[in-house]
Amino acid sequence: MVFQAFAVWPHLSVHENVTFPLRVRKLPAAEIERRVRAALTHTHLLDVATSRPDELSGGGKQRVALARALVIEPAVMLLDEPLSSLDPHFREEMRFEIKDIQRRLGFSMLYVTHDQSEAMALSDRILVMKNGVLQQVGSPMEVYYHPANRFVFGFIGLSSFLRVGFSGGGIWVGDVPMPLAVAGDAPAELVGAGEAVLAVRPTDVDFVSEDGLRGVARRRAFLGEIADYQIAIGAQVLRVQKLRHETGPQVGENCGVTFAESNWYPMSDASE
Repeated sequence: MVFQAFAVWPHLSVHENVTFPLRVRKLPAAEIERRVRAALTHTHLLDVATSRPDELSGGGKQRVALARALVIEPAVMLLDEPLSSLDPHFREEMRFEIKDIQRRLGFSMLYVTHDQSEAMALSDRILVMKNGVLQQVGSPMEVYYHPANRFVFGFIGLSSFLRVGFSGGGIWVGDVPMPLAVAGDAPAELVGAGEAVLAVRPTDVDFVSEDGLRGVARRRAFLGEIADYQIAIGAQVLRVQKLRHETGPQVGENCGVTFAESNWYPMSDASE
């Protein structure tokens, strides 16, 4: 197990921390040294092998805990948010290294995280839970593209939820009429209920010059390759993400949006 709170021994050096599980197992000295060196190399700790954990950053301590678990070449490893204290660059690097190690050594890995990008990058299967209750199990693509309920949709990936009403043969977002071409095929039972929630991914929204659901650009943020927008539609807000070279509205401009993909949920969802 790799603990979130490090749980390394402060009175032992990095090398001694990683060596300890193998000494308990009474492995030959040469095998111990081979495994320890490999574990330290994989976790970028070889240069600080003689240091004490207190001389390392929080991320360094977590790497010691990871190396200590890897060194026994386990059949099953449980990791409890092991990268939560690392800086973003090293966190991204380490997640792929963990996956490479897991594939090469062949052990099963149960990885607990609230970081969806970690879950998507590392997993063969994702298990989504809420308050200890299983919501969905599936491959990353299944969970992302076919969420079982509104909670899973909102938890995995960025999302926007618009409260939609059905009345007078029309579809409304607050007091803003929604063109049928934008609304798509709302489930009949939700139309009959008179209201629903329309869930969309920011990357599944396109700007259109005419038609579309009308709104006003409230924010435009430059995020490198991505431009991130907030579009006010009545009193509600829709988040949109487009590549930086794609044309989009300036702050304060009126615009139209259409949805490439959308999901519909009851206004009162049991998963919420």
